[in-house]
Amino acid sequence: MLEHFAAWLAATPLSAFVAGQAWVVPTVQTLHILAVCVVMGAAVVLNLRVLRVVERDQSIGSLAARFVPPSAVAIVILAITGLLMIAGEPTRAIFRSVFWWKMGLLAAAIALTAGLLAGLKAQGVWDDAQTPTPVAFRGLAVGLLLVWVAIIIAGRWIGYTEGWPGSPS
Repeated sequence: MLEHFAAWLAATPLSAFVAGQAWVVPTVQTLHILAVCVVMGAAVVLNLRVLRVVERDQSIGSLAARFVPPSAVAIVILAITGLLMIAGEPTRAIFRSVFWWKMGLLAAAIALTAGLLAGLKAQGVWDDAQTPTPVAFRGLAVGLLLVWVAIIIAGRWIGYTEGWPGSPS
């Protein structure tokens, strides 16, 4: 099924445009990396705040209000630029296990971050900068930082790993 999808995508005008214009791929990759910086920066600040390492005088809620909206925009940009990169070279990513690991880790990071923020609201530490964060939430924050780093590593490895045996090249 993925082979048919890749063949169809490679035959689209979008794929021809992305692959045929010298400026498109570097521009899309640059936008993708800049969006990764926004998301990773927000993730680091929010999770380090949960750990009470930075911004101790700020409530988690005030930091979330500042960092979550740009992160949401950056995630949309990541989706668009990621789809454009796949369109330009369909077999480069979708037949590599590391790509699917990255997508799974990304889905987990988004879901766990939403759960962390909802849990912090429910525990009453959202708006109070002085209330200590419960231990379970601190553990989740450490785990999330590791997941975000793993996502970046997986993203870099996509271009350097081999496709599945028998997959189109």
